[in-house]
Amino acid sequence: MASPLQALSHTSFDTGYSADCTEFCPLVDSTDYLACGTYQLTDETKNDAQVRKGKLYLFTVDPKNKNGLQQQQVIEGPAILDMKWSHALVENRKVLGVVDSIGGLQLHHLTDAGELESLAHCQVSEPDVLCLSLDWASRVNKDDHRIAISHSNGELSIVVPSESEWKVADQWHAHDLEAWITAFNYWDTRTLYSGADDGLFKGWDSRSQTPQFTNKRHSMGVTTMQSSPFQEHTLVTGSYDENIYFWDTRSMRMPLKTVQTPGGGIWRLKWHPTEANLLLSASMHAGAFVINTNTHEIVNSFLDHTSMVYGADWSYVHKDWVASCSFYDHTMHLWDASTTA
Repeated sequence: MASPLQALSHTSFDTGYSADCTEFCPLVDSTDYLACGTYQLTDETKNDAQVRKGKLYLFTVDPKNKNGLQQQQVIEGPAILDMKWSHALVENRKVLGVVDSIGGLQLHHLTDAGELESLAHCQVSEPDVLCLSLDWASRVNKDDHRIAISHSNGELSIVVPSESEWKVADQWHAHDLEAWITAFNYWDTRTLYSGADDGLFKGWDSRSQTPQFTNKRHSMGVTTMQSSPFQEHTLVTGSYDENIYFWDTRSMRMPLKTVQTPGGGIWRLKWHPTEANLLLSASMHAGAFVINTNTHEIVNSFLDHTSMVYGADWSYVHKDWVASCSFYDHTMHLWDASTTA
């Protein structure tokens, strides 16, 4: 097998605070927008606890430009743990959901002027409970605007829009340790998945909050998962154990295939927006990797980060371009993940 390509950084940006998530806007006419979220544990205290601060950056991206990134806006607030754009318009708006370190969900919409403007806020949990991840149900079913959120106390929440506000419709105890990740089955959004520091990967009926299965295949904490937007029964999961498992959701006893990334653990997995056979992994201490899901081989890597890679995402307009970010060196890189160059 040939060695995988190693991509080089096109441009980078110092985020000041530790960077942990990057998300390209998927919506038509706004695909050149990129958001980056940060997390910083400060020396300040409030109620005998250290204060966590964050910044939300908004950029425009042009890989043909030497600089590549143009900062449009920065919003300061609580530390950001995760964020995702809705793949469908919400009340005719392009909406970015952000979850934070004080139990909140903040919804911003992208204005015609190219800035993020606060749309709504929902206090999902107590302020001493971190919201760790979120997922929109609308990736395939554009009419389902629910948001799933996982928490540091092991709970899961479903947040829904009403006439005047967004509110918590359901909340339940899912894991005994931190629920690092939750994700919808995009093809059947009645099903919700979760993974936690207890090493368990679970499937839930989101209507009754009853478990459909509990899987113990991963040997360490389960940190990431994503339903394929191309193939109805395909799901990937990742873990601190460095393994990526490919599942057929009709049979969850054993994974179909396994890919092991070269050390470091896995924090995020993202399917390519248009290529069904490409998967992006933010693999913490090891770097970022592109996996060909037909051959189950790593075909490209990005190793310029000098700290843990927590965030990575594909561009929806510049084919094979990726933004990834790392924590302690507080850096976001823009790079080309093309497997043909």
